[in-house]
Amino acid sequence: MAVSIPLASCGVQFHVAPLQCYTNQHLRALLRPLCPSAVLWTEMEKAEGLQRPSAVDLRSLRPDDERGPLVLQLGGGGATQLASAVRATAGLGFDEINLNAGCPSVETGGASYGASLMLDGHRTRSLAEAMAEAHGGAVSVKCRLAARASLLAGGRVPETAFEELAEYVDQISHTGAVSHVVVHARAAILGGLSPSKNRQVPPLQPDLVLRLAEVFPGLRITLNGGLSASDLQDAAATRLDGLMCGRTVLRRPLDLARHSRQVAVRVRVRV
Repeated sequence: MAVSIPLASCGVQFHVAPLQCYTNQHLRALLRPLCPSAVLWTEMEKAEGLQRPSAVDLRSLRPDDERGPLVLQLGGGGATQLASAVRATAGLGFDEINLNAGCPSVETGGASYGASLMLDGHRTRSLAEAMAEAHGGAVSVKCRLAARASLLAGGRVPETAFEELAEYVDQISHTGAVSHVVVHARAAILGGLSPSKNRQVPPLQPDLVLRLAEVFPGLRITLNGGLSASDLQDAAATRLDGLMCGRTVLRRPLDLARHSRQVAVRVRVRV
């Protein structure tokens, strides 16, 4: 299917997704001139590694000469560690602080964060509240449509109900600690699928994210998953606040320059 979104005309932000081993300072230095208005993200930084960061560590997160919108994504399962990481990076001028609640490979490595946080909305909210208090303002959460322990018999993917996603978003956001939710429009399979297969096997369901934006008009909702910035044209607005592309930017980085010169982006959702 295709979803058409006029970015400049309706204030929809264009994000380049956080990608481990890719969206470091060097790739961001390449992407920024191509699309100065794009919101770039760091790799997921483990909160435990930012408890007492050195000056070198901090400069690698955001060099002094780096300009433009930038989001710091943190991964962690402890409120104290996450809050400490937020305070340690406070002087770097990040435009947003994000909690990773959507990476299935974290959970398969034995850690109790990433996509496994979707199993407990109340726990996710408590972590976000600790981060927001340390930040002095609301934070964001990046998640999937749902988290499932494994595939069903025959390799089938468990169904995802909109009501389950909406309940999770309500649980994490109703106290005001979370003001922005980025949703990768696939379920996460916590066991039995590699990270690459988790980006391929669970079907894309962008309609659930579009519906989420309708149900939660007071939240910023960004759609991620299977999107491309290669086709550009004017189109009718949606209630989405953001559009996020990931690996397509690695494959076709020059599309960012085309996007920056156009009024609208037409995104193709591969299903």
